[in-house]
Amino acid sequence: MTMQLDVASASEAGLVRQVNEDAVGVDAEAGAMVLADGMAKRQGAEVASRLAARTILHKLTHAAGERRLEELRGAFEAASQAIGERIARQPAYEGMGATAVAAWFRDGRLAVAHVGDARLYRLRAGQLKRMTVDHSFVQAQLAQGRVTEDETRRSRSRHLVTRALGAGGRTAPDVAEHPVEPGDVYLLCTDGLHELVEEADIEAALAALEPNVELAAETLVAMANDRGGTDNVSVIVVRARAPEAAAAPRAEPGLLARLRSLFSREGR
Repeated sequence: MTMQLDVASASEAGLVRQVNEDAVGVDAEAGAMVLADGMAKRQGAEVASRLAARTILHKLTHAAGERRLEELRGAFEAASQAIGERIARQPAYEGMGATAVAAWFRDGRLAVAHVGDARLYRLRAGQLKRMTVDHSFVQAQLAQGRVTEDETRRSRSRHLVTRALGAGGRTAPDVAEHPVEPGDVYLLCTDGLHELVEEADIEAALAALEPNVELAAETLVAMANDRGGTDNVSVIVVRARAPEAAAAPRAEPGLLARLRSLFSREGR
């Protein structure tokens, strides 16, 4: 079934960091989108994320789309190689890398790939479901029953990822394909959102705002900042709709401020 996609993105440095080391790439017409979150031992985190996002988006928008999962793997491999080649030319970037999540909508299906702790969520019939599993030290501990979900949020190791593009070690993405239904809302986000905003609050915001992806994206970023804004935060919100269904109208000025108050800690 052919779907229309309403897509919006938002990305900010947050309230603590001076530089936004996240990168966003969207081609709504091609149904391709990617978020990348850079990391570095010394410098180059923002370089790595931009290389990753640009390379993955370029590969997806120029792919045939006949073997989507293989093409996604190839796009992530190319991104990792691009980061490695930049390090070879500029040794000062040694140790830089990026986590990433990519979504590719085509022919009524969604192909997704990710490395690290960038995530994909789906809101369907008012219920939020995480569609990716983090490649991280605390996720491995959680899977083994050694810690609770609340403990992972407080862990000093919560930023330690076990896979990343270009950083050496394991770089291959996990890939999967899912059917898309009209009314589905998808959220791609970096850890700057999901480490600060609980999934129940993400679900409530998306359920309340799902016809309007622009408002949803801006509100989620505002929620992360309201809870401290300790990291860069980036989101892409995608709403799938039948071709005959109307897109949401643009929001009136000032509505975002009222929504921020509604979903802030003080407003709850």
